[in-house]
Amino acid sequence: MRVTRNYMSALLNGNNSVNGSNSLLQRALSRSSKSRRSSRSSLLNQVNNGRNDIFGTGAIKDTANTQKLYYNMKYHAGQVADYADKLADTAKNSLFAKAKESGDTAEIVSTIKGFVSQYNSMMKNLHESGGRADNSYITQLNSVSGMKSSDLASCGVRRNYDGTLTIDDKKLAAADLDTLENVWGGSTSFPARAATWADSVESSAERNMRAEVSNTYSNLFNNYGSSGNYFNFFR
Repeated sequence: MRVTRNYMSALLNGNNSVNGSNSLLQRALSRSSKSRRSSRSSLLNQVNNGRNDIFGTGAIKDTANTQKLYYNMKYHAGQVADYADKLADTAKNSLFAKAKESGDTAEIVSTIKGFVSQYNSMMKNLHESGGRADNSYITQLNSVSGMKSSDLASCGVRRNYDGTLTIDDKKLAAADLDTLENVWGGSTSFPARAATWADSVESSAERNMRAEVSNTYSNLFNNYGSSGNYFNFFR
């Protein structure tokens, strides 16, 4: 595959993050004096309840959800580019070359369906994010699909109001090879143009994943230090 798909860390599981906070808290409690044990037990209960306390447990949960969103976005964008590469391939064993020899377009149709499925998932992730950059990607992708809407319709693919695509299976299966190649193959096709933006979406999602982790843990320790208990707690 063009990109590594196993990037995500344990932060994807919000419960694991909370448990990690509990473990840190429990180790510190075991080292604290008896006179402080009561107040620190209260903090442990706050962590267990998932409140946004000085340890930022609520923030960690939010980060896990955001991380999961960006991971999915990165994955689907990468898949969009991979399917587009298959459709744009002009080698002797490419999809269209094999179809011309066999007269069977089933593999092309299957690849188009895979592309559309991943494209729709990527668009939904971008809408869910709602960030300025992600909204810009939506605008660019909608522009591309809008320019190609007539071509797509000739193969039974309709562009929806939210930018996602819907396939008429019968019409797509009935499309002749020349039409399929003209619409879905080549460097100027809709998949090829969409893949250019999908590459940017993929890179942006990965940057956001890294930034989210860095910011969350920086804020966690900064906030904890500002409570005035940092040094006392870890004696």
